[in-house]
Amino acid sequence: MAKMDKDKFMKLAERAYDTYEIKKEQIFLFKLFQFEFSYDEQNRTCTITCPVTDLMINPSGLVHGGVLSFLADTAMGHTNFRFKEDPYVTLEMKTSFIKAAASGKLIATARYVKEGYNVSHMECEIKNEKGELLCKTSGTFYRYARKK
Repeated sequence: MAKMDKDKFMKLAERAYDTYEIKKEQIFLFKLFQFEFSYDEQNRTCTITCPVTDLMINPSGLVHGGVLSFLADTAMGHTNFRFKEDPYVTLEMKTSFIKAAASGKLIATARYVKEGYNVSHMECEIKNEKGELLCKTSGTFYRYARKK
């Protein structure tokens, strides 16, 4: 992968900075990683699509596992934002890495495995643009009440 052009990066970073907000789908890293969110109301899923960029690459030239875990956590969290009335936080996550990626697109789709009122069990599959499974993440999410 060729090094990202500095001017292109600076424009991306400036756009992310200028447009970010601390709310759903709008935080700085989502903008910087170019996350695009979509939802399936019938199946109660969230899908995030983004390009693989230099910002995601580890020293081996592959997408860093932490980036994939961040993407999965974000997809599962936004599923809760979309389909739950109360806020939920991540209690635990486990990611199994299946196939590496160094370019192309990442497509993360999160769904409920067991949807409870206080605790929900979820999973997220991340695939490339060819539909090949890159990793699978399971997570447990807890409903919490905001202090007034």
